[in-house]
Amino acid sequence: MLWFISALIVASAIFWLAPQKAQADTNNSKLAPHLPIMLLFLPLVVMSWLVFEAVSNGADYTTVAAFCFVTTACLIAIPKLHRFIMPCALLTALALIAMILQRL
Repeated sequence: MLWFISALIVASAIFWLAPQKAQADTNNSKLAPHLPIMLLFLPLVVMSWLVFEAVSNGADYTTVAAFCFVTTACLIAIPKLHRFIMPCALLTALALIAMILQRL
């Protein structure tokens, strides 16, 4: 539960400290063409670790929630898959609710 509280604090800090408006004259030619692949490196490493742990120790709602958090990071890195962010967030919320109800 500590990781959930810390994630909420970090998300709130990002929300409050993020700039309100983006610059209109951004130059996209400076971005590397393989930037989404580079952004996927860390989430895919974490995803492989989660799959290994789920296979060796069994899966529960915590594993599903962590898997959905990492999948959300992967979906954010690839612009073509942004439409799947909300369903993944819904699955994360359902896993967190089930985890809380299981502990009661």
